[in-house]
Amino acid sequence: MRILIGGEDEVAFRLVEALMGGHAITLVCPQNDKNEARMARMDVRRVAGTMTSPPVLRQAGVDDADIFIGCSPVDERNLVACVSAKRLGARRSICFLMRPELQLPDEDAAGLAESLGVDEIVRPGQQLAEEILRIIAVPGALDVQVFAGGRVHLLRCAVEPDAPITRGVLKDVGVPPGVVLVMARRGEEAFVPKGDTRFEAGDKLTTMGSTAGTSRLLARYLRTPSAHTDRHDATVVGGGTVGIAVALGLEEAGWDVRIIEADRGRCEEIATVVTGLVLHGDGTDLDLLQAERIGERPLLVAVTSNDEKNLLVSLLAKSLGVERIVTRADHLSNERLFEKVGIDVVLSARGAAVRSVLRSLELTPSEMLAEVEHGDAEVLELVLPDDLPAIPLASMKSELLGIIGAILRKGQVIIPRGSDKVQGGDHLLVFCLRAVEADVRDFFLRRLRDLAEE
Repeated sequence: MRILIGGEDEVAFRLVEALMGGHAITLVCPQNDKNEARMARMDVRRVAGTMTSPPVLRQAGVDDADIFIGCSPVDERNLVACVSAKRLGARRSICFLMRPELQLPDEDAAGLAESLGVDEIVRPGQQLAEEILRIIAVPGALDVQVFAGGRVHLLRCAVEPDAPITRGVLKDVGVPPGVVLVMARRGEEAFVPKGDTRFEAGDKLTTMGSTAGTSRLLARYLRTPSAHTDRHDATVVGGGTVGIAVALGLEEAGWDVRIIEADRGRCEEIATVVTGLVLHGDGTDLDLLQAERIGERPLLVAVTSNDEKNLLVSLLAKSLGVERIVTRADHLSNERLFEKVGIDVVLSARGAAVRSVLRSLELTPSEMLAEVEHGDAEVLELVLPDDLPAIPLASMKSELLGIIGAILRKGQVIIPRGSDKVQGGDHLLVFCLRAVEADVRDFFLRRLRDLAEE
């Protein structure tokens, strides 16, 4: 597809990096010296200028574009650019609305899009809230993503102390059927688990598989037996758009929720919407946290609009004994930093919005489906040529840079084991590091035929 992306910050760059492997991408953005190093690593065409300018859009080829995505930091600019792009010939437009006051309910967003002739509105705050709720719904998960209509799950989680999987090498401990261990991380080292791997507490494991398989792996292999409370009590720090959406979602799922918000007027608004207790105060106030016995509540979600405050709240909560902490960090560098200092789940509104766009696009074969590990890894869908003969997975091991997490074949989902084969027409869900994406594509779409002919 021909895709035009208008924007000059992290959202635009992450979209370009995610899509440039399989599409003709043009980035419309102002000339900016601080972005030159990153631009040099991108295999895309760039048109310098403002995306609200019709001459600039024409120069970028908007009349031949399948999709225009307006994702600058300025909502008004995105709206104007999307309307202009559609009028000038783009077949589809996607508009990002960043400001909290424009994080509209679904029906209002759809109405706004229809009235302006925009095809889709992306609201980063709402997308972030949905990701947080999806992860909270799986006990112990650090990341949860779904593919193939919900039949394939990607689960990222930390190995807990004395978890059954730590009691021997992997070939002896085993894993339940229906899962593939695609990556593990120990500190800064990432590696593919093998038969002689011995997992340690704190290792972060990424797996792909069926719903039942990943659930069994988490419950029976990765968690400490009898070490968790069944209480559904949560604290949400930050009463903005994200905080309210998370609180309402948790209440709907049966949680008892307390909200801490620093603005008194906002507290009064929140109290009319939620059923839980709304506390007026600063979430970084240790005395307040102790007085409210926050440490006895198993979940804390820190989602203010300030990364530094979210980090401090999370560290205080950790020191008080909160079992599970989910934190918002909107700057990519902070996402990684927060995990390094021990925060369980770190998510950004920008990252959530990028992932939602990738899921919504009508992707052609051989596309990236998801980002993992803050963009360091990804899941690709690769479609094998129809005339490719059957090839045993065991014969590929020496050359694989990506791990096949699932095989989609004629409506059937196969979670592969060593005895399985791939064949022409298969859709492969492949997990790989971003750094080797091009080599992975080349292996499955070109060199695999050479292997079959040997």
